[in-house]
Amino acid sequence: MLFPKADLDNLVQILDMFRIDAKDSFYTSGELLTEVNIYPDFINNPGTVFNVYIEDEVECWNLDWAYETAGDYTVRVELKTATEDKSIDYIISAITEEDDNLLASDSDLYSYENELKERKLEGRNSWKYAHRKAQEEILQYLYKNGKYNQDGTPITKDQLKSESKLSFWAAFEAMLIIFQDLKTSNSAAFNEKLVDYSEKRGDAREIYMIKIDSDRDGIIDEEDEGLEITTKPKFFTR
Repeated sequence: MLFPKADLDNLVQILDMFRIDAKDSFYTSGELLTEVNIYPDFINNPGTVFNVYIEDEVECWNLDWAYETAGDYTVRVELKTATEDKSIDYIISAITEEDDNLLASDSDLYSYENELKERKLEGRNSWKYAHRKAQEEILQYLYKNGKYNQDGTPITKDQLKSESKLSFWAAFEAMLIIFQDLKTSNSAAFNEKLVDYSEKRGDAREIYMIKIDSDRDGIIDEEDEGLEITTKPKFFTR
């Protein structure tokens, strides 16, 4: 029997490299496996296929890819023997930089840790996945701490703009994610970085006001004044 499987992102930014990793695929057939095919865009371009099979080298069963235009793409992983084949499909959404609306950039990270330029994970040419996770963490933090829109709905990523001034918070949040991914042992150096950036992240959260696009018109303007949200209590004096 054949059991195709892939590990891959379900959301990517156009032109940003990601990895389609099929090394966890396996087979129990008495026949020899002959092909491990990866189709990065099966529905639109089924003729683009890569046989990544190398006998006894499952670590090579992967394909690094990027999409040039926004849209939903079907990734297919297919296993073949001389008499049997089986496939599994995955959907990946590719979005533009504008729609991704990440709150910090790799340049923000390198200003603190220049070594990260050379430490990108295999199958990556940026740290965008970490920035995206940091964005999710920030939105979740706001939600858990009762920071909503005036109508009670959760704040969404498209409401956060450059005027929100969240780049420091987002950079430190991403740094924590990155060093947790890079950490391979209980080394003092990694632990110190995690503690350091956790403290910096905590300080960055203490922003008095965060401007948001409250009316969702795509910009922060005078219509949004007075509708800012705070991440710490306001103190008033008599």
